[in-house]
Amino acid sequence: MTGQPPSFRLAYDGTFADYRALLRARERLGPLRGHGRWLRYPFVVGLFFATLWWLGALSGSRSAVAAVDIVQWVFALVVFVALVDIVFEHGIGRWVYSRYAAADRPVAVSVDAEGVSWNVDAWSGRFAWSAVRNSVVTDDHLFVFIGKLEAITLPRRGLEGGDWDGLLAFVTERLPASPVRG
Repeated sequence: MTGQPPSFRLAYDGTFADYRALLRARERLGPLRGHGRWLRYPFVVGLFFATLWWLGALSGSRSAVAAVDIVQWVFALVVFVALVDIVFEHGIGRWVYSRYAAADRPVAVSVDAEGVSWNVDAWSGRFAWSAVRNSVVTDDHLFVFIGKLEAITLPRRGLEGGDWDGLLAFVTERLPASPVRG
């Protein structure tokens, strides 16, 4: 070794899968630690039953027809919420992704002892390690957050040289806290 600290270079094309992984990483940093996506279903069912109770539909004797109606409505609500989730994630999510500057464009990232630099088409930037607020690591990505929403995506597939464990160790040494596992 030459005595200089290592540096890592990544080159990749930004994809919708990277964008979705970034959204999941943001959720991992939230108050529900990524579980809010699936908690919405029991929440909607609970809200439905609370509304039925408040309206008096659950008091007294119910006929079998009323019980079947309630089960059908619960099923319909769960399916409706799932469909809304799919439409927002895939339909509207793709539209939002298409408006990002790095959407389907080549991205070059350099990670060194000073910080992280990136370049996407005509814009570029650099931040020092002291600017990093949080990070999330998954099997395929490392997300370095410089704000609540802003993050640099470091995908495993873009790492030149393929030393993923070396990159993770290098970055972890410079972070204010260990990365959150996603």
